Amino acid sequence: MALYTSRVDTALAYLAGGDSVRAEALFRAVLAEAPDCGAAWHGLACVARHTNQPRLAIASVAHALTLAEGDREKAQFHLTLAAALDEAGHLHEAVAACRVVLLLEPREFRAKAFLSELLYRSAREEEAASVFAEALSLAAEPVPLLMRHGAFLMAERRFGAATKAFEALAALCPEDGAAFANLGAARFEKGDMKAAYEALERAVALATPSAQTLNNLGLVCQALGLFAEADAAFSRAVEQAPEDGIVAVNRATLLAETGRQGEAITVFRNAMQGDGALAAQARFNLSMIALASGDFAEGWKLFESRRQVLGLKPFEAPWRGEVMETRVCVEAEQGLGDMIQFLRFVPAAAQRAPLVLVLPEPVRSLLDVMPAMAPLLQSGRVQLEGEASLGCSLLSLPALLGVTQIDPAPYLDFGRAREWGRIGIFRAGSAGYRFDARRSLPAGSFAPLLAIHGLDFVNFQQGDAPEGMAQGVGATLIETAHAMACCDLVIGVDTMLAHLAGAMGVPFWLLDREGGDWRWQGPDWYRKMRVFRSEGLLPPAQAWPPVIARVVEALKERSGRDGF
Repeated sequence: MALYTSRVDTALAYLAGGDSVRAEALFRAVLAEAPDCGAAWHGLACVARHTNQPRLAIASVAHALTLAEGDREKAQFHLTLAAALDEAGHLHEAVAACRVVLLLEPREFRAKAFLSELLYRSAREEEAASVFAEALSLAAEPVPLLMRHGAFLMAERRFGAATKAFEALAALCPEDGAAFANLGAARFEKGDMKAAYEALERAVALATPSAQTLNNLGLVCQALGLFAEADAAFSRAVEQAPEDGIVAVNRATLLAETGRQGEAITVFRNAMQGDGALAAQARFNLSMIALASGDFAEGWKLFESRRQVLGLKPFEAPWRGEVMETRVCVEAEQGLGDMIQFLRFVPAAAQRAPLVLVLPEPVRSLLDVMPAMAPLLQSGRVQLEGEASLGCSLLSLPALLGVTQIDPAPYLDFGRAREWGRIGIFRAGSAGYRFDARRSLPAGSFAPLLAIHGLDFVNFQQGDAPEGMAQGVGATLIETAHAMACCDLVIGVDTMLAHLAGAMGVPFWLLDREGGDWRWQGPDWYRKMRVFRSEGLLPPAQAWPPVIARVVEALKERSGRDGF
């Protein structure tokens, strides 16, 4: 079949250039003269893959394999078969076909790289990483392989592995701005903001950055509290890509956080006109502005867009908030703090319909100290298990109930007396939160507070108890809550514990980040709460010391009085 090699190669070149019509015509012309040409049948399989017809590709390459000559050609055909099987949804069979390739040609790095991708998608991460390392060691040109692999891992949301791939790429290409831009994007998605900032700054210094790189830099700077740098990066991105709605919405989010809500609202309302993910994000962002201002009529309605933003499936049979005797399943959503905050709406919902309340165990344990729930649980109006015909989210209850104002009264009662001078403290939340660098304080930040004499400080920071301080963190949430209920005052940042203190009616001083969460910006959710907020759009290292100084003065003043 060597006679037809040149024509087959020409057809493959057409296909590589995107001309599948001419490629197919040439392959079929070869087969008209030589129906036993395996390479031409393989070419038709490649055309079928190019035109999104994986089943036809499988049939064509299967026929090509019956005509293949030698292990090298068989290996090539099996690699195409593996790709077609994967595209047809046959992951297990694709893995098997890849392994055949490597039996025939053990040093075929492309097969190893593809097998690595298949293994990642089969949840065999350790083996996948090992196989890719073998592929990399065999490749004469590792850069293209690392670029493809990193892009694949990003698409699979395996940001830790993607970071390693792009770190290797950056090491090979230390003067390539694109390599560092990709590395910065991976580190950002992984949540390593400081390292992402370093990579993106390097990318900008090495080459004229793309709008996407500037957008990523803006997001990272925003997460780190570098507001001026974030605004500059977003502004440049908007100049480069004025029609890019994602960039515009991201910049508007920064504007909303830094006191320019009017400009942000205009952008969000423009972006809301569509039906896709960007429109949903714009609705969600606008909902937070509305809720922070106390505009609950619009705010709760727009807040429902969060489910699309988070990729949550709609309820098959949603409850609309109407009065009925059909049982409704109310499902928890998002973090424990959100659940505690929205528990207050369950009794009102139970007045409209019998409920099955689905909560994780830590929050379920709080129902025993929620007085309004006791009669509902005893009567069976609210159940914690069972069947229900309709469904809704816990966080959707205010929208369904038409809530127009918040009752800040406590709704958890532990029946314990507060001990004067017992001060609970916590300084940080989960490091995985995108804005944690702005929300959490470094270790040692509370030293000026702890220096105040005559007070009994209790640590509620997980795994961070200063020597000699009482530990308030228990083995369970309910144990922690019991310890907090005895406190005369709790001081901390925006975490689940903030909602726990507020729901119990324990006096709470919130140290809120600049551009903090919507629920601390407007109407009070908790009666005995005071907010100490950073001022002046300063980076966290400069913003927090003055806040701590104000808290110290307030605490000294308070400790001189008898009670709150």
